Amino acid sequence: MSTTPVTIKDIARLLNLSKSTVSRALKNHPDISASTKEAVALLAEKLNYRPNEVAMSLRHRKSRIIGLVVPQISFFFFPSVIRGVEDVASKHGYKLMILQSDEQFLREVEACNVLMSANVEGVLASVSMTSTDFDHFRSIVQTGLPVVFFDRVPESFNADKVLLDDKQGAYRAVDYLIAQGCQRVAICLGNPNLLISKNRLMGYQEALVAGGVEVDDSLIIRGDTLEEVEDAALKLFSTNSRPDAIFAISDLTMSGIMKALYKLKVKIPEEVSVIGFCEEPFSTMYNPPVTSIKPMGFEIGKAAAELLFRRIADNDPFSSPVRIDLPAELIVREST
Repeated sequence: MSTTPVTIKDIARLLNLSKSTVSRALKNHPDISASTKEAVALLAEKLNYRPNEVAMSLRHRKSRIIGLVVPQISFFFFPSVIRGVEDVASKHGYKLMILQSDEQFLREVEACNVLMSANVEGVLASVSMTSTDFDHFRSIVQTGLPVVFFDRVPESFNADKVLLDDKQGAYRAVDYLIAQGCQRVAICLGNPNLLISKNRLMGYQEALVAGGVEVDDSLIIRGDTLEEVEDAALKLFSTNSRPDAIFAISDLTMSGIMKALYKLKVKIPEEVSVIGFCEEPFSTMYNPPVTSIKPMGFEIGKAAAELLFRRIADNDPFSSPVRIDLPAELIVREST
């Protein structure tokens, strides 16, 4: 006869329910139906289910640490986010444990495992561009820990999310270029599977249509790395029908575009206007300084951390998710 203790996973499998549903049923959560609660309770009693007291004691022990998973600590956006998170964490008397996935799915999974082993009290995360499966985050939520996604968020994952209003920001940028007389506005996207790329492309396209400018797919370029962006921009600006403006959706795409323009000796803004989503130190490093939509890294970090601490205080990871879209701010400089 097996002596292996019965787990929530066992009950969930036998009843064809999710682990989180079984967990909430056992806690008499109001969102769970009476019939489901009864079925779970009867099977738990029949199988002599007992909560893992050791695991529960570890989970309820306060570590006063929160975890942060980011794709890369590079350029200026994610360091700005970290400053915002640390500002809030420090005020709550918490420490921040930071891990980066380096844009690799398996490293993201490993980072989540490390944070769980460290007994963090909550997790903030921006997903890698290679992540399409988010079971590692579901596993965290099912243990009762709050997770708040920011910037790069999994579109289908039902969880708290904090973003810049990417569509509005892109619309404002392109609308401004059209108001300055630009008619051939190019855009440089990052990974097309990321929600921020989709929303910023949507804002770009809607602004063109509203301004009476035809959407030209030949003016839409992409690149996941600085080298890919530079190569795409070199090809675009080496044609006989150059764009008269280009919109970069990130610090990385802006870097590749500017390298290409400098290499081709294209004059800014006389020959082409340049605008992008760029953090303050980054946008002012160029000559001329770049007109930008402020990505609000510090503000996103603060908002995400404040939301996480509200979840920690409420001690209810299964309540209705919240989405916060911060308004985009246009800062005009000499590149347009």
